[in-house]
Amino acid sequence: MLKHTSFFIGSFALVVAITLGASQSANPTANPTATPTTPQSDTQDSSQKSAKPKRGPGLRYGIADAPKKTKAIRLAAYNIQNFFDRVDDPKLSGEWDDMKLAITDDRAEALAKVIHRLDADVLFLEEVESKEALTWFRDTYLKDMGYVYLESLDAGYYRGVEQSVLSRFPTKNPRVFLDTKLSTASADDNPEDSKPTAGSPEDASNKVPEDKTKFQRSPLAVDIEFPDGYTLTAYAIHHKAGGEKFNDHREAEAKKIIEFVKADMAKTPDANVVIVGDFNSTPLSSCRKLYKDAGLLNGYDYRSVADRNKQEKDKSMSDTERDALRDRYTTHESGRPIDYIIFSPGFANEIVPGSYFVLSSLHPGDAYDWKKDKPPAGYASDHYPIAIEFTPKDAKPKDAKAKDGKSKNAKSKDAKAADSKAQD
Repeated sequence: MLKHTSFFIGSFALVVAITLGASQSANPTANPTATPTTPQSDTQDSSQKSAKPKRGPGLRYGIADAPKKTKAIRLAAYNIQNFFDRVDDPKLSGEWDDMKLAITDDRAEALAKVIHRLDADVLFLEEVESKEALTWFRDTYLKDMGYVYLESLDAGYYRGVEQSVLSRFPTKNPRVFLDTKLSTASADDNPEDSKPTAGSPEDASNKVPEDKTKFQRSPLAVDIEFPDGYTLTAYAIHHKAGGEKFNDHREAEAKKIIEFVKADMAKTPDANVVIVGDFNSTPLSSCRKLYKDAGLLNGYDYRSVADRNKQEKDKSMSDTERDALRDRYTTHESGRPIDYIIFSPGFANEIVPGSYFVLSSLHPGDAYDWKKDKPPAGYASDHYPIAIEFTPKDAKPKDAKAKDGKSKNAKSKDAKAADSKAQD
């Protein structure tokens, strides 16, 4: 019976593949530069993807040029992929030797060009080696960007990278949560074959077991002060990577971060709180659902109004057009959106509609193998920066009265209706 079933499934798959191929031939793309790649789930098998021509290095995801700056404040997040300086850290050796990943001039220049194009007023970064490394990068490559304020704290990660922030506005009270305990639902969240291993027997002391009761990389929390007493509390995060077997760990991290945010909102219901970074989770994942169910909003829902209307209302779009539109908001070179800007309802009132975007940088091409290949010249990172703009509406002069008679959470019926239509 098993043989017959396998034969039937294989035959059916072949018919589907042939049908899809014929469909694509009959509908040539109107834009030959658009990438018809659909972001995949964490667990979808590559064999389920339709065959597509291999593409070389070039711009593929996001938009080529950032929108023109306005008077609004631009907030962004960017995973800059294993940013290690050229100073040897003796605490990182063997399998985790930082000098193996020391940044080259080409990559540093490529990253700097992306950050200049992004032109964020507040920029959160993931995978930074240290405050010293980021200071060197800022002072060498970004000295004209006005990033007077810089924060970066040890995240407790065995590979030696952490979250950071560069800001044109004052930062205060930076903090991490190294001793915070998490609660996971499953003992299977820590499979033995997923543990890091030392590079050689003599490096056995470098073997660091995964601890599902802690953040793999502690969030960096920081308060940012803007004119007229306006304060934004931010959590720069980098959730645990990996497939479904690590869902429990990611969910535990998310639940704890949500707990932090709810505590902030309990003190100040209208609190301006944002969670930014690499969530290592696709939009329909259980981890992302936790944030949505907690009442936190997604920056993606504040994308271009024209793009949103097309995606939600235009039923006549071809698959190629739909895929190209989806690519515009893809944040990782694998074709997945896994980076987000999530925020409290209070902060949502400040967001500029249509301001969310993903900025493109060089994709290494389909033949590139990150495990063994040297990236092409001009390559910056495997992630693409995301950004959103906001205008502080509840800022008041320091001598203003504490109460203004009306909560900024009060919304018109039209605004509430618009929020209810926002889709994750």
